[in-house]
Amino acid sequence: MKKLYSLMVGLMLSASLSAQNVDASQKVSPALGQLLGQQTEGRRAAQAEQIELLAKLADGADEDALARQYGFEILRRIGQVLVLRMPLSQVAPMAADEQVVRLEAERMPRPMLDQVPQLIGSDRVNTGSQSAGIQAYTGKGVVVGIVDAGFDYINPMFRDSEGKTRIVWAADYMKNKTYTTRDEVTTAMHSSDASYMAHGTHVAGIAAGSRVNDINDVFYQGMAPEADIAEGAIDSEIGALGINSAQAIMAFNDIFELAAKEKKPCVINFSMGDAMSFINSHKLHEEAIRTLLSEPGRAIVVASGNAGGTSRVAYKPETAAEAGCGVWFNDYEQYGSLLGIEVKMKPQQTLRLRLTNSSYSTNKGEVSYTGTELESLTTLALGTKNIGIVKRGTTEDGYTVFYLTGGSSTYTTAERILVTLQGEGDAWIYADALCAQLENVPAQYVAGHDTAQEGFSMTWPAQMPEVITVGNIAHRLKIVTMANKYASQGGVAQPTDLTEMESTKGEGYLARSSSVGPTLDGAMKPDVCAPGVNIVSAQNFFIDDDTYYSLAAWDMAALDTEYESWGKISGYFHMMAQTGTSMSAPAVTGTIALWMQADPTLTTERIKDIMAHSCRQPDSELTYPNNQYGYGEIDAFKGLCYILGVSKIEGVSTHQPQQAQFQLNGRQLTVQFATTQNDQPTLRVYSTDGRLVATTQGTSIDLSGLRQGVYAVQLSTGNSQTTGATLIRL
Repeated sequence: MKKLYSLMVGLMLSASLSAQNVDASQKVSPALGQLLGQQTEGRRAAQAEQIELLAKLADGADEDALARQYGFEILRRIGQVLVLRMPLSQVAPMAADEQVVRLEAERMPRPMLDQVPQLIGSDRVNTGSQSAGIQAYTGKGVVVGIVDAGFDYINPMFRDSEGKTRIVWAADYMKNKTYTTRDEVTTAMHSSDASYMAHGTHVAGIAAGSRVNDINDVFYQGMAPEADIAEGAIDSEIGALGINSAQAIMAFNDIFELAAKEKKPCVINFSMGDAMSFINSHKLHEEAIRTLLSEPGRAIVVASGNAGGTSRVAYKPETAAEAGCGVWFNDYEQYGSLLGIEVKMKPQQTLRLRLTNSSYSTNKGEVSYTGTELESLTTLALGTKNIGIVKRGTTEDGYTVFYLTGGSSTYTTAERILVTLQGEGDAWIYADALCAQLENVPAQYVAGHDTAQEGFSMTWPAQMPEVITVGNIAHRLKIVTMANKYASQGGVAQPTDLTEMESTKGEGYLARSSSVGPTLDGAMKPDVCAPGVNIVSAQNFFIDDDTYYSLAAWDMAALDTEYESWGKISGYFHMMAQTGTSMSAPAVTGTIALWMQADPTLTTERIKDIMAHSCRQPDSELTYPNNQYGYGEIDAFKGLCYILGVSKIEGVSTHQPQQAQFQLNGRQLTVQFATTQNDQPTLRVYSTDGRLVATTQGTSIDLSGLRQGVYAVQLSTGNSQTTGATLIRL
């Protein structure tokens, strides 16, 4: 399978601007400064290269004159943040201009797909049960935005009952193409990266997929099956310049603008992320996001990451002469063989690195540098390894932050790096959540190197308080997948067991890989959790043949739809499964779309309040909110009850019956039970203002006398499995 990411390539190169631009270097983000350093050292023929970046100009700056001087084009304007396209060769001169406050571009966040077990299979989150909230609320009148990579525009999960696409808008930022009508979307058929990426299609199906059936009449459906879908395809691979994060901001802006034009609320899913940092290298990104979310009826949902159960921070206390930890290279994590750590230290303190074997008993190379000495370095040799040094910046309290990376070089499971901080004062080590983790070294190996702490594994922008950050609950640890290319042809059933891989306390608890808080500044994250293990959703039909063969063993089903042909691929559309916070985030996104249908004025603060009053709290030993679950596991129905005030109606449950289903045919409401009932059921129907408007003893009631609107239905049987409430829309 084609490797999805090579974002670590080039991180060993210089991070400083040329000498004449020392002051200007304070205005650029670290990755952009690194790129300019490459240009200065003659490593790039950058004269003709164009870059997209974020910029902030001083008040009163002459934009037209600056544009002429530095050759930039303004692509988007988000408050005081500008998205520019300009020649790379002009970035350093522009940074030195006194009319420029900051220029910023960082590496593109990566999809938050847990690929430890790679691609896996299960039933959909809501398979076999049409939730009451989805019956009354379907996301109609709400825009669900998906900013991601790899979109199939013609998949049956994105069609309405008439066979027309529900994707009302799509943009391909890699090709600068925008499709503004359903016909244009259908004609385009897919995003330009669809031959090797399936992530966006799968995510969109979870958030807002229409109901589809496989050849065995098992149905699959997203959370908001009648929402308008808007898809922004951004580059998930490293570009020619190595940084392209501006695409995500443009996509957020454009989707919110689309929703505003249609006068509809909008929730955007972003199942992608980058590492946190002791230095905020995303100042303009965050300012733009805050500006976009300053209006009601808008929300951004972000996957927390898949670095849970790992150690990410080590702390040398002020009282210790030296302290540290090891860097554990492993094949358990997706990026466990890559080096990426930050060191936060004072100039007079010393950083010592030692390349060793797995028991830290063999010294394969050792170096020591003070913080002052590190500032003049861009690379260093550690035994047979080359390590890149990037100065991230200086904190307000006088610490310097360095990023140490192996670039594209990988390490074996037999190798370790011992990291030691020496000197007066405290200091910190942080392991990039998308690289190898830290570990405590047993005292019999090396004393005083046991300061690594679990947690702190959140990603950016998941750590922002303005977004809704989602962790992963493991509800299905075992599943049987189809082993051949087309599930419709039959094949060998292959069991997949993730119990050891993803279980913390068993099914219904936090998945082991789900990233947890706190953030590096001590804030609580995530905000909420949702099912994210073994989630079945749409497969991208346009994956090329070689890639598809590597995915096919994890297919769950072929859809009973028309036969399609495209390039080397012919067959039916497929459902396939994946695990990660990439999958739990869109479940929350779709749920918020249902809530926005009920209240189009929702804000992030209000959404978190709803979660605080409605989430299931999986682990009774914890207090909530916390850095594992946030407020707990999202409950779409209970949240709707809270929004509508139904939870205040005496006698109405805020949970749905587990073994009873409601069917509404016209104005006739009927209840069906999974098992035989000995007690006579009672149905009571309430308006959302609390009035009892209809009641009967039995399993059916005629509601033809009621006005159009939403009603709460309470079913009481004397059995906890069949007693509960639902919402219906007449």
